[in-house]
Amino acid sequence: MTNAAGAAACTIFPVNQPSGTGVVAGNFAGDAFYLPSSASTTTIIFAFLSQGAFVLSDTTAVVGPTVEFWGADWSRQNVLSGGIVPNAFKGFASTISTNPPTCGDTWLSTPSNSSKPPHTLPPFMGVLVSTTVGTSGSTVSGNVPKIVVVKTNAGYAPDPGHPGTGALVAVYCK
Repeated sequence: MTNAAGAAACTIFPVNQPSGTGVVAGNFAGDAFYLPSSASTTTIIFAFLSQGAFVLSDTTAVVGPTVEFWGADWSRQNVLSGGIVPNAFKGFASTISTNPPTCGDTWLSTPSNSSKPPHTLPPFMGVLVSTTVGTSGSTVSGNVPKIVVVKTNAGYAPDPGHPGTGALVAVYCK
């Protein structure tokens, strides 16, 4: 059915598709008043963590290359446009101002792996992007001007000696 403006819409809930890339297509066979038409577009199904989120720097968050969102050398792998990364930050934001996160949020964490990162990761994961990361006492904080989607690689563990890496495949918001 169309609305008064002639637009048709449908809601598909829940989405029952595997994580990753896909295609959504719509077809109209035509009728006595309208010609047949069709359209399609690519999609990506990903998940945010149930609590907290991993972080990338804004200069590192470029679609295509392998990125490190967690690890002992996070501060060397992620260069911020808005300042220096504290060496104690390993890439996990334990508290975000909204859940799920949105562009414009802020986040808080604690140094090293005391931030309690998750034991497992989704195959395609929403990752925060920050331009600034700062410390005040034992609290690390940052901004969220952008969120990206990372296809996670094997090898991650919730201690900084087992880095979390993956390929940045999409931008969620900016």
